[in-house]
Amino acid sequence: MQYNKVTTEVIEKLECILGKDFVLADDETVCNYNHDYTEDLKYNPEVVVKPRTAAEVSEILKIANAHNVPVTPRGAGTGLSGGALPVYGGIILSTERMNSILEIDERNLQCTVEPGVINQHLRDSVEAKGLFYPPDPASRGSCFIGGNLAECAGGPKAVKYGVTKDYVLNCEVVLPTGEIIWTGANVLKNSTGYNLTQLMVGSEGTLGIITKVVLKLIPFPSENLLMLVPFRTSEKACEAVSAVFKAGITPSAMEFMERDALKFVMQVTDVKVPLPDYVQAHLLIEVDGNDRDVLLKSAKKYQKCYTVLNAKKYCLQTPPNKKQIYGAHAELLARL
Repeated sequence: MQYNKVTTEVIEKLECILGKDFVLADDETVCNYNHDYTEDLKYNPEVVVKPRTAAEVSEILKIANAHNVPVTPRGAGTGLSGGALPVYGGIILSTERMNSILEIDERNLQCTVEPGVINQHLRDSVEAKGLFYPPDPASRGSCFIGGNLAECAGGPKAVKYGVTKDYVLNCEVVLPTGEIIWTGANVLKNSTGYNLTQLMVGSEGTLGIITKVVLKLIPFPSENLLMLVPFRTSEKACEAVSAVFKAGITPSAMEFMERDALKFVMQVTDVKVPLPDYVQAHLLIEVDGNDRDVLLKSAKKYQKCYTVLNAKKYCLQTPPNKKQIYGAHAELLARL
């Protein structure tokens, strides 16, 4: 499909909607918005716009639609799949100003947020009320909720809690024509019509621009047990993954860590931990819940799995971050 270039007329119309401060086409801004974290890919937009409301997004898309100008929605730009790259030039629509947590509904275990809210900010805000938003992508300290929806982000806790799509109840979306719709209802069970909510999740901004989202929350788990278990080979570490699930345990997080990864961490920090030559890989495993005794019993089941697979045994330790860590590398884990 052939798109038109952004003209002076288009820019003037955008400025009438947003003001000149939020319609930017200078070289520095263009360079800041021409890439994400996808390696070596850069595409320059012709203009960057920063709306604050769904109504402003609607007017921007109406103009773009009328002039056949491409629009690429963008969150924090932390993605690794190129979802925020303006491959056709045109307009970058940044959601960075749409960054409010509109409501935390403790009674109904849900919250309503704008797409520019940082994942970690949301997690901290609901945790203060005894609630939990589990999706935890690696960039949670900087990535936006809107981008998480667009990419259906996961994270280590996906093994127990699922990914972003499992917590999205409803979305306010601006369609390419400028029409504003809600995709569903703020309920756990909604069987009316097409599942437009899940259609939007993972669509990478190709179907519309998410301007509000209603998310499901769960009670915050009060206890946490973290284990770092070394293995003589990478193959044995991988075998242990299925052994854990066969033992009837569902960890809240599980990550494979090869030897070189730990060596790199020790090179860039002042933490030094034993790393014998025969240890080639580790599994980082987390279990959580509300009963410490139950978690400790789970740890014994893990220990049995690893003993069978020739894992080294370590003693329970309590590091300074007040998390229970099962493993010899407690200090290192507390720093990670």
